[in-house]
Amino acid sequence: MQIPHYWAQTRLRHETGMRHGVTVQRWGWSDESQQAAEAHARERAQAALDQALAAPKLRNLDGHFRRMERLNEYGLNGETPIREEILEQRGETVMTRNSYGAHCLNTPHVAIADVDYPREAPPPSLRPLGTLAVVAMGWWFLMQSQGWSAVAWASLALAALVLVLWFRRWLAARQDAAKRADPREAAIQRITHFSEKHPDWGLRIYSTPKGLRVIVTHKPMQPADADVQALFSALQVDPLYQRLCTQQQCFRARVSGKPWRMDMGGPSPQVRRWPADDKHRADRERWSREYDNKAAQYSACQFVSQLGEARIALEAQPLVDWHDEASRAHNTALPVA
Repeated sequence: MQIPHYWAQTRLRHETGMRHGVTVQRWGWSDESQQAAEAHARERAQAALDQALAAPKLRNLDGHFRRMERLNEYGLNGETPIREEILEQRGETVMTRNSYGAHCLNTPHVAIADVDYPREAPPPSLRPLGTLAVVAMGWWFLMQSQGWSAVAWASLALAALVLVLWFRRWLAARQDAAKRADPREAAIQRITHFSEKHPDWGLRIYSTPKGLRVIVTHKPMQPADADVQALFSALQVDPLYQRLCTQQQCFRARVSGKPWRMDMGGPSPQVRRWPADDKHRADRERWSREYDNKAAQYSACQFVSQLGEARIALEAQPLVDWHDEASRAHNTALPVA
């Protein structure tokens, strides 16, 4: 896991003609100093420029080559680390502030799995029935004014049949929706089933606004471990989260509320960017203080239960303690955001 303290950005351009040239931009990072991050950015930018100039034609470059490095803060491009403000570090676990202000714990050796509930399908609509009813009534009045005929009777019977079929479909869809398993119960059943198959595992379960969180507590694990991949598969963990864990070699857990769940607007693009520009640093600090004050009135999750092995491994205990403290997981009086 690597979450650097210092970041820098460098842009280089080589003029190949009066109106033609090659421009590249790259990020650099370091845990030592800002100067080291700037040197790393220049080194990466120069390497990218040399690669572009060495190609006979720009279209001959590797398909993954990008002139401008539009870095996502999570580093999902596989080439850069997580780019977030570091708030605190305890041992190998780091707390960062993500792009919308929330605090996140990042750990390389305590497995964390977030299980999101599936989005609920919208209830069946009756609008097609209403449309057909209007058409049928209009046709009936038209035929009534001209006298009834075999065509009118046949048309009305057809409209009635279509209405009946639509109603049966609507009723069946409503019944299926009523029988569908509660998503929370289905998620808990998956976790319980996994625990029954692995009774020596310790699984600590928390409830989040849109799902469940599981912290593996019986021993340290790495994201690339086969056991972790089996856990993610059995619990149907979000593929994007799985990819992040694998590429960054760490697990993440958000431990403060999302601003829109706390009646707050998100930060502006200039304020959310990290590292912050000097002209926006004061605004970022002001918004961060407002967010932290608001987040103190909410919890990020609520503790549910501990399955399997009750003893928490020595390596996992500090992470569990910090997670429960920061997320206010045991304060049931607070709303969850």
